[in-house]
Amino acid sequence: MKLVSMTALSLTLALGAVAVTGATPAVAKKSDAAAAAPAAKYSDGFRKVAPAVQDAIGKQDWATAKAGLPGVQAAASTDDDKYMASVFALQIAQGTNDQAGLSAAVDAVLATGKASPDLQTQLYTMQGQTAFNAGKLDAADKAFTQVNTLKPNDPDVLISLAAVKSRENQAPAALQYTDQAIAARKASGQAVDEDWYRRALSIAYDGKNPQGVIKYGQQLVDAYPRADIWRIGLQTYRDTSQLDPQVDLDTLRLMRATNSLAGERDYYEYANTALNKGYPGEAKAVIDQGMSSNMVDNKALATSKALAEIKTIAGGKVAADKADLPVSDKKARAAANGNMAYQTADAYLGYAMYPQAIELYKIALQKGGPDANLVNLHMGEAQALSGDKAGAAASFAKVTGPSQVIAQYWTIYANKGAAPAAAAAPAAK
Repeated sequence: MKLVSMTALSLTLALGAVAVTGATPAVAKKSDAAAAAPAAKYSDGFRKVAPAVQDAIGKQDWATAKAGLPGVQAAASTDDDKYMASVFALQIAQGTNDQAGLSAAVDAVLATGKASPDLQTQLYTMQGQTAFNAGKLDAADKAFTQVNTLKPNDPDVLISLAAVKSRENQAPAALQYTDQAIAARKASGQAVDEDWYRRALSIAYDGKNPQGVIKYGQQLVDAYPRADIWRIGLQTYRDTSQLDPQVDLDTLRLMRATNSLAGERDYYEYANTALNKGYPGEAKAVIDQGMSSNMVDNKALATSKALAEIKTIAGGKVAADKADLPVSDKKARAAANGNMAYQTADAYLGYAMYPQAIELYKIALQKGGPDANLVNLHMGEAQALSGDKAGAAASFAKVTGPSQVIAQYWTIYANKGAAPAAAAAPAAK
């Protein structure tokens, strides 16, 4: 959440304050609205002591102003007296960087009911920020709710309310305000902050809300399709959804495509799943990629030893498996149904032979037999990986059932790709 600008606040106070000795020409010229406002009613006692403090504030003589403030506060009897005394206290607290005094002065100005709507907005924002930082969540909630009333549909106000609701463990309300903030920011034509999506994803993840994780994970990768963001989106999806082995494999394939595999465990899970599904070429290729990117070290941890075993097993099957592809291809084309065409196309996909895979997936759909959702998903993967964005999007759009969510993620990849991960922040010197 953003602190209210001190400069803007000081300017508002300067334009809104009316000199207790009568409006000066300089102030009157600054705002026609202020000139048209009803004249303030100050008591005689207040008029005797306030000018000296006001003059000291104008000169930024904070010691003199602070010394005179108690007398001004004691003399304040009318509503206008009390408002101006609280404004003086606010200006002095700002000038002396007195945070405790500033908080009290903000409360005092608001309590008078005399602040303009614009000033109320700034002061309630400050009040809410102060309360939030102090852990006074109920007060922060009330303050930002007031700001939202004064300044409706403002994305920064809405995201502040979302942060408060999150700290209050009101996840549904936090996500509702986040949705409103995102919609308002988009409506303004501005980019939505990456952190807003991250916060929403975190709330959904911590709340064990799989649908929320999918929703905000997809929004995050769509808006910021970097490798590190793809990892966050896809790994949280894997963590919170009970994926069957096939959907998990398709998710790991997308992590590989987006360069978001990280660490030996990822490569082990991918290679092991691919090998168990009957794709030795894909399993070996994944391990080779992990080794070339220094993500896998066969001399290190136990998982690496397991990877070495998988590589040995897969490597021993690749030659025969690949040599059998032309035979399987021919049989698939002559078969009565599309089951063999689908299986052979999957094998082609594992070897990155995308044109051959796409052709057989189409035959599988024409003949029928295999699950059309999986055929369309895998054909879309082959099309996306070969650069056919339009074809991939069309194939993914036909996917329903358990594979629909990962098809949606793949659609984002087909449209947006994956940029390199964000550079690490430089070390502090």
